[in-house]
Amino acid sequence: MNVEVPLDLVLGFALALARLLGACMFAPVFGHESVPLRVRVALAAALAWFVAPTLAPTFHDLSTFGLAVAREAAIGASIGFSASILFAGFALMGELAAVQGGLGAAAVIDPSSGANSVVLTTLMGTIAALVFLATESHHEVLRAIFTSFREVPPGEVGLPTRGFAEVAHSGTLIFDLAVRIAAPFTVAMLASNVAVGVLGRAIPQLNLISLQLPAQIGLTLLLVFLAAGLLVEAFAASFAEDLPDLMGALWRTA
Repeated sequence: MNVEVPLDLVLGFALALARLLGACMFAPVFGHESVPLRVRVALAAALAWFVAPTLAPTFHDLSTFGLAVAREAAIGASIGFSASILFAGFALMGELAAVQGGLGAAAVIDPSSGANSVVLTTLMGTIAALVFLATESHHEVLRAIFTSFREVPPGEVGLPTRGFAEVAHSGTLIFDLAVRIAAPFTVAMLASNVAVGVLGRAIPQLNLISLQLPAQIGLTLLLVFLAAGLLVEAFAASFAEDLPDLMGALWRTA
């Protein structure tokens, strides 16, 4: 028994798979290091199977098809990168707070990147991932991926360069988030350093060098404990307000 598969369906599946694979490799949670590669490929293939019948690409030669596949992979990667911008901001916030709080030397392996990072960075990444799932923001990412097939149709050779530039410009949000959320930690560390300086001038007999670092670490951990609820609210607000704009950055100017 021979089963004939239409060529346009096969081409549509290949293009959709390339875009979805690019997104699944870089999107938060979906592209986490702990998610096996075969699971990401299987997820991308399953989603591409549903998208392929809506596509009807036509190509005149193999080189044009190869360029189109590369284009789809780049578009998918840019969507995944857009979604991960917020996580990068949260991670940078954790690093700023840790370095100022005396935890800069306490490095561990970050499971999301496989690289060394300070403990607060790993903690902030874990909290952000939990809030990301609890607020169903992963649905927003999936909606954006499927919307991209309508806004930036597959099968073309040209790249949405203006959209890519908008995504790159959105990277400034990393520093904006990090500075805004880490500001209370910065003020608290500044106040503690001033207090230690005043105390050292008032009581020169104290060995402040041996007392300052433990005090800073204890204050940092206390602030993280007291601000845990506020951090969750800040992360949820960022996902609700900033994520939709980031997800549409590719085609707003494409």
